[in-house]
Amino acid sequence: MTEKCILQLDEISAGFNTKAVVEGVSFKVKGGTIAAIAGGNGAGKSTLLKTIARLIPVLKGKISIDASDLSALPLCVLSKKIAYVPQDLSSSRDLSVEEMIAMGRNPHQKWWQWRSDQNDKLALENAIKATELDDLRHKAVSEISGGEKQRTAIAMSLAQEPELLLLDEPTAHLDFKHQKSLMQLLMRLKSEGMTIITCLHDLNFISEVCDQVVCLKKTVRAPSSQLFAGPPREVLTRENLQSAFETDLRIIRDSTDPDSKSIFFGL
Repeated sequence: MTEKCILQLDEISAGFNTKAVVEGVSFKVKGGTIAAIAGGNGAGKSTLLKTIARLIPVLKGKISIDASDLSALPLCVLSKKIAYVPQDLSSSRDLSVEEMIAMGRNPHQKWWQWRSDQNDKLALENAIKATELDDLRHKAVSEISGGEKQRTAIAMSLAQEPELLLLDEPTAHLDFKHQKSLMQLLMRLKSEGMTIITCLHDLNFISEVCDQVVCLKKTVRAPSSQLFAGPPREVLTRENLQSAFETDLRIIRDSTDPDSKSIFFGL
């Protein structure tokens, strides 16, 4: 059985005002898979992800979600389909972790609804459990660490119960323990049918978790462009990575486990 294509980009140019940061991007994402947007600093990864989230308008091309034009979807429909997690969670409002996560339920509530129903409570508890935040649920967001804020932002998006989860550099503030927990969480969400697109620098994470990777190439005095796309084991070659990051990378196999398919990338 062929998986349904949930998201499709056709010759997308993305940027701010009328200035393109990245152009000519085309790829499809099947439902229940994990896709990574990779590339060097300044290549336009976050800009492209924000365009998919409809936080900034498409400059050229078309984005379709479930075969519908993304730009034409009513906001109330869009907010139930897509959840976006930024690199940094704003803590200007003095909310507790639990209160912040509960905000993810807003798209499912009527404007006159002032009390959470059973579905809201269940979604909230599932999100807190999945991100291991029970011990922090009553602490103020302004008082927790960067990694804990990142997990809170992910939990808020999970409480939203979206079809498509967009994560901007989710490993940026996480230690090794919580990187592994995030890896396990994304794999579980995928097994439950969620589709995930994430911007990542971490090639090891991409290799272990993602079904496909789309790499952007920064160009001097011109918008970035799509360099390659495909399954990580096919496209993360030394030649491709050298072109993408303009440095030579080593690809190392785990010598302690000859049967392991794990590979590691390093300088």
